[in-house]
Order: sequence, then C-alpha cells, then structure tokens
Amino acid sequence: MVAERREKVRELSIVALVSAAHFWSHFFVLVIPSSLPLIRAEFGVSNVVLGMVIAAYGLMSAAWQFPAGIVSDRYGASWFMIGGLGIMSVAMFCQSLAPAVIVMIGIAAIIGIADSVFHPADYTILTAKVRAPWLGRAYAIHTFAGFLGFAAAPTAMSFLLAGGSWRDAISVVALAAGATAILLLVCHKLFEGVTYAPVSQPGAAKGGGSLLKFLLAPPLLMMFLFYVFATLSGNGIQTFSNSALIEIYKIDIVEANSALAIYLWGNTIGVLAGGIVADRMKRFDFAASLGYLVASAMLCLIGLAILPFFSVLIALFFAGFMIGAIMPARDLAVRAVAPAGGIGKAFGYVSSGFGVGGVIGPLFFGTMMDLHLPQLVFFVSAGMMILTIGVALAASAVARRSIAANMAAEPQPAE
Repeated sequence: MVAERREKVRELSIVALVSAAHFWSHFFVLVIPSSLPLIRAEFGVSNVVLGMVIAAYGLMSAAWQFPAGIVSDRYGASWFMIGGLGIMSVAMFCQSLAPAVIVMIGIAAIIGIADSVFHPADYTILTAKVRAPWLGRAYAIHTFAGFLGFAAAPTAMSFLLAGGSWRDAISVVALAAGATAILLLVCHKLFEGVTYAPVSQPGAAKGGGSLLKFLLAPPLLMMFLFYVFATLSGNGIQTFSNSALIEIYKIDIVEANSALAIYLWGNTIGVLAGGIVADRMKRFDFAASLGYLVASAMLCLIGLAILPFFSVLIALFFAGFMIGAIMPARDLAVRAVAPAGGIGKAFGYVSSGFGVGGVIGPLFFGTMMDLHLPQLVFFVSAGMMILTIGVALAASAVARRSIAANMAAEPQPAE
C-alpha cells in the first residue's frame, strides 16, 4: 500500500513537472503577440513585418519537431526538455533587449528551435513514466497546462504592460521561466529511464520500415494535416484578435488582451472538459465537428460587429471552450496510430503541423490587418474551422481503415 502510494506521488510529480515545462512552451508563443501594438509603435513597422517575428518562431519549431522526436525516442527526452526550456528563457530575455525587428526575428528563430523539443519529449516522458490506465488523464493535464500557458500569457502581459514597458514585461516572464528550468534540472532524476515499456495499440502502425514510409503513413499524414489546419484556424485569433478588436471597438490594449485571455481561458477549461469526455467518446471526428462548428458560428457573430463588446467576450469564451474540448481526443487519436517505441517520433511529426500553421498564419492575418480589414480576421478564422472539420473527418476515416487493416494482417492465435 505504501509503495503504491509512493508510486502514485512519483507519477503525479512527473506529470506536474512536465506540464510546467509545457505551460511555458505555450506561454512564450503569445508573449510577442500580446505586446504587438507597443512593439509596432516603438519600431514603426507594419503588422506583416512583426508577423515575421512570429513566423520565424513557427518555422523553426516546425522544422525541428520531427528530428526532436527521433532523438527523444533514441537518447532519452529529459535533457532535451530541460535544455529547451533553459534556452527559451535566455533567448526570450534577449528579446527584451533587441534593438531592431531584424534582431527579434533572429532570436525568435532560436526560440522556435528550442520550442520544438517539448511535444515529442513531453509525450515520450509521460508514456514511459505513467501507467497506461492513467495516460489519457496525464495527456489531458499536459494539454491543459499548455492552454493554461496560452490563457495566462495575455493576462500576465496585460498586468505587466500596464505597469511598465514591453521590454520590462518580457524580461520578467523570461526570468520566471528560467526559475522553472532550474527546478526541472534539480528534479531531473525523476524523468530518467523507462518505467513502463512501450506497448503498441491494437492495429497501430509497426515501428519498422523506412523514414519515408513513416512520414507517408496515411493516418499520421492526415493527423499532421489536421494540426496544420487547426493551427491556421486559431492563429488569427491568438495573434491578431487583440489588434483587430482595438480597431473595431476602439478599446485599449489592456481591454483587448483581456478579451484574448477570455478566449484562451475558454480553451483551457474546455481541455479539462474534453479530458473527461475523451475516455468515453471514441470518435475524434465527432468531437472535432461539434467543437469547430460552434466555434466558427461564434466567430462569425463577432466578425459581423453587431455585438456589444460584453457579448463579444461571451462569444470568445464559448468559441475557446469548444476548441479546447477537442484537444484530449486529438492526442489519444495520435497515440492510437503511433508505433510502440515511436511516441516521440509520432508526436514530433504531427506537432510540426503547429509550426507550419504558425508560419503561414501571422503573415496571412497580418496582411488583413495592414489592409485595415479587422473583421476579416474573424470570418477567415471561422472558414478555416469549417475546413478543419473536413480534415478531421478524413483523418478519422483513414485511421479506422488503417487500424482495421493492421489488425487483419496480424497473425491470429492458433485454436
């Protein structure tokens, strides 16, 4: 009994620490977008130019996620996770000292490389150190922590920006993340080794074969495309909704960031609800269809600019909630088709879709803002969500066919 209790405490500690790293990974994504109007005013540049800072982050993160997954599976993930957070903290502090936008773009590229390790490394650690019956909840807590980082970023930045410059605000959050990296370093022995050997899910792909065969495996390829479209559908809201709301409603940056925070808090609470439902609802495509359909309707209402600002906040919360509720089912869908021993590689591959969407989105939506079309940010985001539903339906259908085919090809026990 005592040994079992100690084991539960160890697993909970691992989940909490890994989730803390994931929190900062997501938090840093929105540090620059939360400060965009002030950075733009200081440097006198366009939204598209500042979008290149965000795009550089996304490009490097996308390019390195899959390699990070391979090395996490092969060499152990703990040092990649700890080192990634440490490098991100130092680089983000350097952003607060940047003398020009071109320097910010270069630093953002470094942050993106460091950020690439988290999804593959985190899932590798969790899968190896948390028993299978708890994995769904562990994944949900991990995802919740990431969205908590999204929600906390504009909230914390609004508070810090109200009392100082954007440079001071960025330096403060960089130091806080650095303190978390030191804590992970102190606790690094918790993450080492494999407590639970990887077990292939029924009908999952096999781990053998060439790299190209792995990349072109239809279930993983479709999930990669889902991540791309899902990121594009939310990128406009995460990156430019504060600037768009300032232009539409003539509000200040603190109010606009508060609106973005409400959307992201909706995401965060939705993830918790989705974690409860994910173990019961086996159809990822149903969850995605319902979530994105409701969210797109909310964004269209905002885009019409007929709602009072208070109602906009309610619509943003419900849109965020429905999107967040999809995420635990999404993670379990990836695990269902990942080969044994290839969790990091699989999540690194599909998660690179985040970076691909993160490269395209800021330039795409930044152009709309430079053309003074803020309402279009909400309409196009809604349209992208409808496309994401189609990709989710296709991904789920391909996964079911692949799992059925793999199970049929497995040798049957003799009677």
